[in-house]
Amino acid sequence: MNIYSFPAIVAFVTNLTMAFVIFFGNPKSAVNRWISAFVLSFALWNISEIFILASGSEEGATLAAQILYRVIFIIPAIYVVSAYHFPRRVFDMAGSAVFHIAVFIIPITFLISSFPHFHIELISLSSSRTVYFYRIVILQDFQSISLLTTYFVYLVWGSLVMITKIPQLRTTTQKRRARLFLSGGLVFLLFSILLFIVERYAQATLYFYTSSTILSFVVSGFFAAAVLRGRMFDSPRAIRGGVAYSIASSIILAIYFLGVQAVTEGLLNYFKISSYAANALFVLLLVLLIRPLEFRIRRTLDNLMSRDLNRYRHNMVTFSRAISNYLPPDEFFRRVETFLLRQFHIRNVLILLKDGSPKEPRFSEWKDKPGSLRLKDDCFLVQHLRRVKGAVEFYDIDRKNIDGDVCSVLESKGVRLLFPLLSADELIGVLAISVRKSGQEFTAEMIDALSIFTNEVATAYQRNLAIDNMRKKEEEEFRVRHLASLGQLTAGVAHEIRNPLNVMSASAQTLLKKELSKDEEKELKQFIVDEADRLNKILTDFLSLSKLRSPKNENVSSQEILEKVRAAIFSTAGNIDLRISHGPIPETTSTDRDLLYQLLFNLGINAVEAIKERCKSEPDFDCADGIVSFSAASEDGGLEISVSDNGIGISEDNREKVFEPFYTTKDTGTGLGLSISHNIAEALGGQIRIVSRKGETVFTIRFENMKEYA
Repeated sequence: MNIYSFPAIVAFVTNLTMAFVIFFGNPKSAVNRWISAFVLSFALWNISEIFILASGSEEGATLAAQILYRVIFIIPAIYVVSAYHFPRRVFDMAGSAVFHIAVFIIPITFLISSFPHFHIELISLSSSRTVYFYRIVILQDFQSISLLTTYFVYLVWGSLVMITKIPQLRTTTQKRRARLFLSGGLVFLLFSILLFIVERYAQATLYFYTSSTILSFVVSGFFAAAVLRGRMFDSPRAIRGGVAYSIASSIILAIYFLGVQAVTEGLLNYFKISSYAANALFVLLLVLLIRPLEFRIRRTLDNLMSRDLNRYRHNMVTFSRAISNYLPPDEFFRRVETFLLRQFHIRNVLILLKDGSPKEPRFSEWKDKPGSLRLKDDCFLVQHLRRVKGAVEFYDIDRKNIDGDVCSVLESKGVRLLFPLLSADELIGVLAISVRKSGQEFTAEMIDALSIFTNEVATAYQRNLAIDNMRKKEEEEFRVRHLASLGQLTAGVAHEIRNPLNVMSASAQTLLKKELSKDEEKELKQFIVDEADRLNKILTDFLSLSKLRSPKNENVSSQEILEKVRAAIFSTAGNIDLRISHGPIPETTSTDRDLLYQLLFNLGINAVEAIKERCKSEPDFDCADGIVSFSAASEDGGLEISVSDNGIGISEDNREKVFEPFYTTKDTGTGLGLSISHNIAEALGGQIRIVSRKGETVFTIRFENMKEYA
């Protein structure tokens, strides 16, 4: 083993690994078998070069050169058969054994006719003539001309087959793979021409070695890149791992053969260590180095081959988080469309959504405009997406079954991929993606990433639909409740107005029809005036309930307000005890003086009436025993004002209804006082809390954000 064999070792191990990975990826496939044979033939080329370079004797180098000679002229025949099969067989004759025999019989016949003489000779790469290399000898005889002609004719033949086949392939993936294979064949043809030119006209021995080495590296490097980067076959991750391991192994193997002999001899001479022990130690160390080196190489390959894909995935994850919150449909799909256009540099994106019409369901573009695409729910394309439940290449579908207008629109938009938007196996939309602006095709891993992304889009859209439905349901329920409240309010207003009107009407009719005494006439007129006042009060309270003015804050003394309220209800309270108490409170607070007064006045009147109701219902209870208490205190940074009484109390069933308009248990009440009080408390930034049982009721208003003044 010598340094000249190092490139051939790397190329051999790489090609051998790729050949086995491709073959075992799908051994039953004729495509995999022939492509693996094609790559394996280059591995045989490389191993023959290794034996020639490392044989150390002319006899061994000659034997390896004869094997290499046969391999070189058989490779074009394998290329032709592979071209007929890859990526799929178009010509029926390519599947017959007769065709395969016919392809191989010509180069084999010419090789046999040249036996035992082979037009290949050994050349020395070192002055000691211990390192040999080969050179193809081109003579003006029948064997040389026929083999050389067959070699290049077969390479051109295989390339023409691929050129003819590409327009007949249906899917973009097949066309992309066919173009990659054709590019590899043309690269091999070009460098073969250069190799023969160099070997024909170059004089320096090193030129022969360099040209052949470059050919080996170019061919193995191209097909490795085509398989890894171009996704000529599936399972790219497994292939990357295999190639990385093979490269690491070849490097370690080369290091062993190139360096171990010199090191072991030095150890043997200096330390008197056994050469077997030194060899074993170095083998162990090199084996331990294979795994970390393989890991580093694989990471490098992953970074090189999947750099764009990793960026796409990162951006998709970031975008998925951005649409995790609710967005209106138009905004949601505008963002999805913009993201896809910018991220993948796509020419067009079509998003079709199911409209949900029960009579004729269909899928329409989310932004409806003239010429927009529409798909019927029972059309072939929709049914095909339902059945596949995954990404579909437009050219994979038999377009004879697609409606002509639909097919024309998709073709005019340059659509290449179709993704179903599924929610619980229900098709709720279709995402159509066109070709990229760069002309590059979508790789298998990019399609997988897009499939995951569309699933997330479908999930987010379905969640948004659920939220929309909930909101519509809530709005409908609110509308129903609002109409019910309006009906209840109208009925209350009608009821409250009807009673005074009846009294006024009866009084007026009596005045018109009967001769009454002056006292009776005066009494009836007073009824009309009183009922008119009552009507005015009902309308005033109703307007206060519906049109509460905005608060006008000023510095107010809560203690002063309480005193004013007590004075205002004193005459109404009679012999009921009115009390005021307060703890430590600020001297003034910022609030609306009149609204706070009205709030406390309403609660005070309600407390007095509750005590009077108890006096009527309980003979043992005298109104003189009644107590209405007003209190104020600072609690946890807020102000609490309480109005309590020992009246009749509020039952548990009625406690939640007391703030509803026109709800009252009193014979003469309008049912608006507590409703107005509740609205005033909210307008002032407070909340009312009720604690009540028989003989004790407490209304507490807590103001959280009243500004204090010292």
